[in-house]
Amino acid sequence: MILDSHWTTATDKIFIKKIYDQIGVYFRNKNNARILDVGVEDYNFDCDKFIKNKNIKYWQLEPNRVCENNDGFFNCVVQDCLEKYPGNENKFDLILDFGVFGWNGIKFSQIEQEKYINVILKLLKPHGLYILHGDRVEQDDEYKINVDKFITPNFTAVKIMGFNKHEIISCPRWGTIWDIRFLQKNEI
Repeated sequence: MILDSHWTTATDKIFIKKIYDQIGVYFRNKNNARILDVGVEDYNFDCDKFIKNKNIKYWQLEPNRVCENNDGFFNCVVQDCLEKYPGNENKFDLILDFGVFGWNGIKFSQIEQEKYINVILKLLKPHGLYILHGDRVEQDDEYKINVDKFITPNFTAVKIMGFNKHEIISCPRWGTIWDIRFLQKNEI
């Protein structure tokens, strides 16, 4: 049972729930897959229940811990994760970034974007997956996600779990547009 109604009413959350629903199936043949859900805040009490695969270790990262429905937790921001919790490099098969890096409510300068993505890359296992969800509200170039500089050189867009490499979601009521990118870490 869904506890929070935004999973059935908010345009982007309806789509994101479909991703959660597919994760358990995608990793069905992988023992001890690890997922890191970034920016879980208080409205994501339901996320681990959507995955429906007990073999997956579900971790969360959030500077303001409010829930305990996880197998592990990083109580910090992404940029500080490996300094605060050393030894977690190459740990995750999948990182879900639903509206932190790409949300206009948190402004990352170009320098901060580079540090953020470098930590994401270090946390991911070789060929790990990164699902990035962001809105198109930000107009200042300093704070827009610099896809050409930070995403394209480090990741390959992939078609997985029945989703296209790049999905575009539009809110019919408010006109907000979201980009959801399905990415796989490049190996050097």
